[in-house]
Amino acid sequence: MIKYICDCCGKEIKKGEIKQIKVHDNYTNRVEKEGIHWCKDCVSNNGKPGFNFPILDTSEIEFEIELEKLKEETEELLGAVIKYKTNEFELIDNVIEEGYDVIQVVVNIIDRLGLIDYMQEGLERHIEKLKGRGWKFKNE
Repeated sequence: MIKYICDCCGKEIKKGEIKQIKVHDNYTNRVEKEGIHWCKDCVSNNGKPGFNFPILDTSEIEFEIELEKLKEETEELLGAVIKYKTNEFELIDNVIEEGYDVIQVVVNIIDRLGLIDYMQEGLERHIEKLKGRGWKFKNE
């Protein structure tokens, strides 16, 4: 049995789901490599496996205001979590919404710093750091 592996993320893919791509030279537009096989996720994520989160265009907002937004959203998340944990009336949806607001601002800041392409590598290093500190992961 032949196994097909995505050349981008390394996961096994079914033959019918293989997407063949060509790598072009940015300057000459000549094909540098052919027959590269990617899974549909890597094609849709433009070759950035494992990180598919929307990035907002915050170019019209001053960077310092975006940093303040992170503080504001973090405070809102903390408030929602505390209310939820103390059985005050707080909907699960609100906790999740506030959590994603914090994540969104962090992603936008990382993008503005020009570091978004390092997210997957950073995640891998983060996981190794946590393992090195003795943390156990759920579902492992």
